[in-house]
Amino acid sequence: MKIISSILLNAFILFLIAFLLSSNDDMGITNGVVLGCKDCSYFSSEAWKTYIIGGVILGLINLTIKPLLKLVSLPFFFLFFGLTIFIVNAIVLKLFSYIINDILWIHEISYTIEGWVNFVIAVAIFTILNMVYSLLFFKK
Repeated sequence: MKIISSILLNAFILFLIAFLLSSNDDMGITNGVVLGCKDCSYFSSEAWKTYIIGGVILGLINLTIKPLLKLVSLPFFFLFFGLTIFIVNAIVLKLFSYIINDILWIHEISYTIEGWVNFVIAVAIFTILNMVYSLLFFKK
């Protein structure tokens, strides 16, 4: 049950990042997140396929690589009052984007965050939602 909830939460986080950083032609905002499916909305079944597969990949990264990154950044965590978690999550999101776009090459599945401002906003959303998830589901 914990694995399924983690996959669904990661898929929801990817959807929320894509939705919040989507283009708005009226305001002159270009795409912040580009999905692999051509001419699909963020609510289409092809987009949700991207979110679910991305949720699995992001869950695997969170399970294997993120604890190692946290361990390496532990001295800086105390020095900078916990702000290194943003750097760890930035590395996780960049690694996720690299894996899904360059390593796996699944047909019409890609997830690209364009621009450094959009990337910083995406990392902030990712960090906040992961902290909320940790507080809600991992209470002891």
